[in-house]
Amino acid sequence: MPIDPYAALNAMLRAEVTRFTPPVRKAEPIEPPKAQAVAVESESEPQQPATADSAA
Repeated sequence: MPIDPYAALNAMLRAEVTRFTPPVRKAEPIEPPKAQAVAVESESEPQQPATADSAA
């Protein structure tokens, strides 16, 4: 049975990619939803410019 050159090339490329690919990092724990909600609320509040306070 003849050797398929494309299958051999594919196998060699997969081996090289696996060799140079860094290990997969573990996922970091997700922050509690309360901490994210507080951050979103503080960003959505309109902020008044400092020049309006000093002009009054």
